[in-house]
Amino acid sequence: KDAEGRSLRGKAILPIRIFSDMAVRPQAVEDWCHLMPNLLEQEGWTTALATEEASLTHSCCPWGGHLIRFELKNIHVQDAPEKTGNIMVRPEVRSLLHQEFPINGIRVESMEVKGPGEAVVQGSMSWSVVRLCGVLFGDMGSQVMNYFFHDPDSEVSWHQKLRRDYPRHGDSACAFWMEDGRPQECVMLVRPQAEKDKFTAFVVARVPEGRFANWASSHFSFVLKTAHSTADWFLNRPGISELRQVDERFYVVVSMQSFKRGMPLLPAFDDEQPDTEIDAGEPYGLKRWVRYETAGTQKFHLPEYLKIFLSRLGYEVETYDSLDSETLVPYQCVLKREDWELVHARFHEAYPLQKTAYRRANGGSGAPGVHEDVVPKIVSAAAEVANWQELLQAAKEAKEPKLVVRNTFLDLEDQEEEQRQRLRRRPKTTALSRPVYVH
Repeated sequence: KDAEGRSLRGKAILPIRIFSDMAVRPQAVEDWCHLMPNLLEQEGWTTALATEEASLTHSCCPWGGHLIRFELKNIHVQDAPEKTGNIMVRPEVRSLLHQEFPINGIRVESMEVKGPGEAVVQGSMSWSVVRLCGVLFGDMGSQVMNYFFHDPDSEVSWHQKLRRDYPRHGDSACAFWMEDGRPQECVMLVRPQAEKDKFTAFVVARVPEGRFANWASSHFSFVLKTAHSTADWFLNRPGISELRQVDERFYVVVSMQSFKRGMPLLPAFDDEQPDTEIDAGEPYGLKRWVRYETAGTQKFHLPEYLKIFLSRLGYEVETYDSLDSETLVPYQCVLKREDWELVHARFHEAYPLQKTAYRRANGGSGAPGVHEDVVPKIVSAAAEVANWQELLQAAKEAKEPKLVVRNTFLDLEDQEEEQRQRLRRRPKTTALSRPVYVH
């Protein structure tokens, strides 16, 4: 049972028992589902108010505080995408195009891209429904999600990470959290219903308080009606159909195959000893070629190879190994489509010469081929489970400080700092900018 005596019956027991004393907080949609297996179910939640169109429920939070959940049903989405997992727009696309596709009450000041579907967005929001929630739930307004419940004149930064087709195929979800150490996180998920173009929207936020604001029960009906109408407007706002279309084509997936005779080649610098030379490349300044060597690993990694290849052609382009929170197989990578289109002609002028040089260096008729706009292939689910188990093990180890021997002294290692680095390790931040041509 939880702190209020409700039966959790299995599913909710595991995360509460394991994580109640650990500094673990969700930083992805998958984390929310692992920490709270009954996140979108009825079991383990107390109903504050339920109608045909919406419900407001709350539950003890496995990692401290309380969870408040809005379930907003029967939202009809006009021109809904065929792939319902695309109904929510990536945060970097939404923020980058906020002037072309503005959202009333939202102001975006700056944005940093972490990867496709992941960004840190700084801005402000002013909606009537969030002001109402701020009054009724107190800390829910000022401490949990300032991005939605805050003074419209103040700016806050929220890390946002999208996930599609999870936990069910067709779902579209986004996790929010602050990186400054404050215990503030939220998750939003839109799920298709059986009836075509009908959806249910879930919003779950954590409040630091251990109690639910039952004193405000007389206002819950108005809150639910306002929240439902706001969600309906948000999913059908002006320009959203066009924005979804831009979002669907914002990135391109590139794949490489058939390099069984060794690693592919790179254009050689003038001061490098070439591994092979081809006369066909001389008119293009691509006569001399060297073998690509992996950095710190024996496995091929296309994002790294393609970034280096384009750099040697004079272009600085960001390449990624993940898409919407899912890691791609090593022989695929993701680029912004506008970046790929900018380098496309030069790449396809140079890459056939790489294939010629590859055959010259290795013999035979085979050479690595590159294909674009391919279907992304995701690493196995077992790898995702392994990553979560690593996180769990790190959290367990973080419960006790390590004893460190330094010369003749015994010191207690700064476990808090070590834990912060291990549990919050994320890909390198990249700026959302156009590729740079180096003269």
